[in-house]
Amino acid sequence: MIQSHAYSAIESESASGPRLVFAALIFNLVLCLITTRGGIHMSNAIVAVAELLIMSIGLLTIRHRITPRVVQVMGMITVFLVGMKLLNPGLDLKIVHDLGIMYIFYELGMMSTQQTANRLVWLVMMIVVGFGLFELILPNIYVTFFDIWTYYVDKGVISASTINYSNTGFFVSGDRAGQLSRTFFPSLLGPHRVSSVFLEPVSMGNFSVIIFAWCLSTRLDLSFKKLFLYGLAAFCFVLGDSRFASGCWMLMLLLRMTPLYRSSFVVFCMPLVAVLGLVFAGSIHALPGVSPSIMEDDFGGRLLFSGRLLDYWQPEQWFALAPSQVYTADTGYAYVINNLSLPLALFCLAIFAFNRPRTDEAASMKAMIAVYMATSLCIGANMFTIKTAGLMWFLYGAANVLPGAVALPSFLRLRGSAGFALPALAGDVRSSARES
Repeated sequence: MIQSHAYSAIESESASGPRLVFAALIFNLVLCLITTRGGIHMSNAIVAVAELLIMSIGLLTIRHRITPRVVQVMGMITVFLVGMKLLNPGLDLKIVHDLGIMYIFYELGMMSTQQTANRLVWLVMMIVVGFGLFELILPNIYVTFFDIWTYYVDKGVISASTINYSNTGFFVSGDRAGQLSRTFFPSLLGPHRVSSVFLEPVSMGNFSVIIFAWCLSTRLDLSFKKLFLYGLAAFCFVLGDSRFASGCWMLMLLLRMTPLYRSSFVVFCMPLVAVLGLVFAGSIHALPGVSPSIMEDDFGGRLLFSGRLLDYWQPEQWFALAPSQVYTADTGYAYVINNLSLPLALFCLAIFAFNRPRTDEAASMKAMIAVYMATSLCIGANMFTIKTAGLMWFLYGAANVLPGAVALPSFLRLRGSAGFALPALAGDVRSSARES
């Protein structure tokens, strides 16, 4: 009876991960539908409550896997940031929420398997492509169900006074019109950038990068299925017209073709090299007496803005002792450093980089995430949104699960009062899993 109960608990916990990833992926879409068809305005507070509910359920699910060391580290970080908030009122404690997404969904992945994660990837891909085609082929009907512009105005992301030049219900970056022409197949697809279930094109490109990283890192599908998944991932960044995704794909592929992807030191250094490169670029393009701003709203313009802002900072901004003189929403490195401080940001990076992977798949996923992190943070902090971050960290956790292993909660790993381990129960549970 004890063995059966324990095995059932493991199975139910393992099933929760994919469900929560799916919920994180589509809850904004559902709220947008309610806003559009039900006329119920969704404020940022409602969206935040929905997101915190998903994270709370995830935290409850992984509660048996939380070790004392994790509690100590997260407690230290939280106390440090609260203390820094007293010195720097501009410090955004949302960064704790961003770190929480990483840990919770990674542990949910560790409670799953690579096979389950791969099935989730296929399910999510079918939904993303399906909604994307609906949006591309029937845009006027799509916005009657999903008025994205109004949804983001209600959330406060878009100001109510912002002029909707495209005169559509899509996000502000949902079109490349005028001089900003589409990069991929402009004559065939027109100026519209598809966002699918993500509601914004940037996340569509990030989703493509995450799926590409999973494809590069795993060997679960037959060759023709894997090629088809590659094709669907490429179709996603074409639909979203994501120049960033196409460049990130190439960098990931180049790294994966070398043995350097197994190096924790290389993983640790990639974001640092990106920051140094931005600071150097900002220093040689500095405008004395002029506050940094986005001169041109394209990839190069955003990179230059990031570099100029980091070069413009004083030590107080680097150590999170004072708020940034310029907003950091469009530059991820500035957002992270000005809210964590440089030493704490390096500490968190070291935890990720030097966490020893159990499988070659996890080593590859970690390196691919490092490439994504190093490049994405140059132009924004979108990699922290739960819509795509939940999936990415879940896949990383699942890649770190040994084939055939069953994720045991901590109460099955405890030692008895006499100091002896309890391997019998764990072994019986694994045997039951194999027999079933």
